[in-house]
Amino acid sequence: MKIVFLHGIGDGDPKSRWLDGLDRGLEQAGFGAVNRDMVIAPHYSSFLTTNGIGAKLPPVTYKPRDDSASRRGFVRRQARVQRILGLEGGVRTFGFHRVPGQVLAPLQQAAIGSLSLLDLQQVRKYVREEPVRGAILRHILDHLPTSGEIILIGHSLGSVIAIDLLDHLPENVHVRRFITIGSPANVQAVHDSSERLLKKFPYGRVDDWSNFLDVGDVVTGGRGLATTFPGAQDFVIDNGASHASGAYLGHRALAMLVADLLYPSKEIAIRTSDIAVRLNDNEASVLLMLHYAHAVHRNLKDKALAERYRHALDIVQDNIVAQIEQAASVSGQPVAVELQQLSNGQLPMIPHRWEIHEVVGELVVLALTNIIDPYELEIGNAPRDALADIAVELGFVRQLGKTVSTALEDVQKCLDSRGGVPWGRVITAAVGLALVAAGPVGLMLAAPAAAAGGAAIVGGLAAFGPGGMIGGLGMLGGLAGAGAAVAAGAAVGGSAPDQPITDSTTLILRVSTEHARKMLGLPHDEALWYQLADVETKLSARINRLTAFSDPKSGQLAQLQAAKSTITKLMAFMLDRGLAPRAIEAATGEKPLADIEKELVDFIALT
Repeated sequence: MKIVFLHGIGDGDPKSRWLDGLDRGLEQAGFGAVNRDMVIAPHYSSFLTTNGIGAKLPPVTYKPRDDSASRRGFVRRQARVQRILGLEGGVRTFGFHRVPGQVLAPLQQAAIGSLSLLDLQQVRKYVREEPVRGAILRHILDHLPTSGEIILIGHSLGSVIAIDLLDHLPENVHVRRFITIGSPANVQAVHDSSERLLKKFPYGRVDDWSNFLDVGDVVTGGRGLATTFPGAQDFVIDNGASHASGAYLGHRALAMLVADLLYPSKEIAIRTSDIAVRLNDNEASVLLMLHYAHAVHRNLKDKALAERYRHALDIVQDNIVAQIEQAASVSGQPVAVELQQLSNGQLPMIPHRWEIHEVVGELVVLALTNIIDPYELEIGNAPRDALADIAVELGFVRQLGKTVSTALEDVQKCLDSRGGVPWGRVITAAVGLALVAAGPVGLMLAAPAAAAGGAAIVGGLAAFGPGGMIGGLGMLGGLAGAGAAVAAGAAVGGSAPDQPITDSTTLILRVSTEHARKMLGLPHDEALWYQLADVETKLSARINRLTAFSDPKSGQLAQLQAAKSTITKLMAFMLDRGLAPRAIEAATGEKPLADIEKELVDFIALT
């Protein structure tokens, strides 16, 4: 493998300060220096300062027909890069623009005119003058191998050239890692009056693309490349607001990406043991979630849709495996054989450790969970159909899964006369916080998604999603115990003890669970009705206080009123289906459901 470095503006870095910086970063990360025989660093500054040099553009060698499959593989590899960087402090995913475009453009224009060291005119010259582009690209290609794998690194102007180069590489050259640093390729002034570089990203030729920037680096303007190039994945680091290549490459996190390919022997290995290690409840719930997701995949009839779902599920499973390996590395303890199998690419059997009343709660939550969150696919009734399959895998009859789906449909009809259960779309992660499985009883909080270093990975084994972000299954199993709905609502909403729970999702799940249990002839929690009544009373009190001064169209009021309406309907549903306490049912007698609901509303209003 070769490391190809394309330098920025100026003299072309003849002293190889970029390589000194990379060696420093590798040393900090515990690796050796780069073998100079692996390095290719062509110089081309004279092409930008000498008039009359030009050549025809080299031919485009990458001509994809249908790159959809290649792109899905690319996204999966990008997720792996995020996991690697998630273990490093001082790195964050760049998901927004620090400086608005209308403010940024004048600043970058000023940088062009006032800072000779950061002279972006050379970048403009490269982009706008095709003969210059052709001469530089051909000069670089003359230095490259005709086959094999490379790590391609582009700094400043070199990042623009590297982006341009991707389409023209020899057909048998594959880019294992593409890294851009201090890139001005997003600057509008560079693209004005020119054709945008790289119209179609070569997903089949490049394994991943990581762009690093310091928000104080004026050449980048504090903005990433993802808005201009969909293949780019932006990461923010702090290198003292320096634009120097050595400062970027000297950062430990960036050096780790290079070391990941140069020193693969450093990968984590799970320790084995002759002593049997039992899965804990959290780990067992994660396996259950994966089995359910695979059952959903099997129930998708559309082949193209099933393929997309499977690719998204692969990313989820990759991240779970990474968390298992990281947790094992931190603890130094052996893991259960099922987790070893999962790490080796096998899906182990689900342990038969849940009683039937516990399974009901698990299935209710699974049916309404988008396990591949944040990806959203219209998967129809596949989650419903998968319930029967997963019930059998758990050692029960198919009818158990069908009963759970009927219970969910009943509750949905009481909330919306149009019916239709939002299969796989109700439960998503809270902002910066998620509830994760702690077995059938109780809840525990995962580490915040923004936690630095390994905390974001090992904070909870069920905290998963692309790039290690907490997503997907948020409340598996934890809602099965009495009182868990109130605790879950408070945790998700961040409410203080004396504040009402405005998130009614957890209460919907609880009512669905108790309804399914009653349909199966299992004991159900009658006290849930009192919890609903308590929440509704608190919501009413808060609505009354806010109505006195708030605008009638207040967003907060609308949210509270919607939550109150949902809870009132749930209470009426419990009465109608015999789920309320016997004393309450006796008091209501044989009154019509509409009359009961009206009396409840009037009663709550008075209190």
